[in-house]
Amino acid sequence: MGVMVRGGNGAKARHFRWEVGYVFWSPDCEENMLIGINGRYPGPTIHAKVGDTIVVELKNSLPTEGIVIHWHGIRQFGTPWADGTAAISQCPIKPDETFTYRFKADKAGTYFYHGHYGMQRSAGLYGSLIVDVAQGEKEPFHYDGELNLLLSDWYHQSMHSQMLGLSSIPFRWIGEPQSLLINGRGQYNCSLAAHILDDGSSSCQIKAMIVRH
Repeated sequence: MGVMVRGGNGAKARHFRWEVGYVFWSPDCEENMLIGINGRYPGPTIHAKVGDTIVVELKNSLPTEGIVIHWHGIRQFGTPWADGTAAISQCPIKPDETFTYRFKADKAGTYFYHGHYGMQRSAGLYGSLIVDVAQGEKEPFHYDGELNLLLSDWYHQSMHSQMLGLSSIPFRWIGEPQSLLINGRGQYNCSLAAHILDDGSSSCQIKAMIVRH
C-alpha cells in the first residue's frame, strides 16, 4: 500500500506500509515457501522522482527471524540508519516489530531493494525501486518506452538449507539453481508442454521449440 504527500518544489513524500511474511508460492510451477511483502512476490515496485522522500513502514511477520532491507544503489546521505546493514548501521527488525525506513531519492536510476539478513534475498525478499528525474527536468536521452525486468536464480532448497551448506566446514556446494525467474516467474518442469506435440520429441526439445517461436 502506498500514499503520496506533496511537498515543496514538486518533491513528494511517498508512504508505503509493508508486512513481510512467509507465503506459499509457485514461481516455477512447483509450490514452495518464500518471503513475500503484503502476501505477494516479488515485492511491490516503488516509483519516485529525484528529491522525493520514500517512507516505508515495515512490519516483520516472520515468526523467528529478524529483517533488514537494503536499498541497493541509494547513497543514503544523512540517513545511514536506513541502509539496511544489520548490526552495523541498523539492528534487525525483530519478529512482530515495526521499523520505518525514511530516506531521500537523490539520483535518478533503476535500483532494487532486497533483504540483507541471512539468505532472505534468495528466499524472495526483493523488488524494484525506480527513480525518475525531478519534475520539470528532462532525461539526457530519448526512448519509446521502458520495460523493467528482475532476473533471479531460484532454488528449491529452503534458504536455511542453502545457508547451512554454504557455511559448513567442509563447504557443501548447493548446486545450480533449478530455475531462472523473470519478474518472479519461470518454468521448471518443461514436460508440462509435452501435450502440444506428439511426435516423440523430448520435453526439453519441445520447450526449446516453443521459446524460439
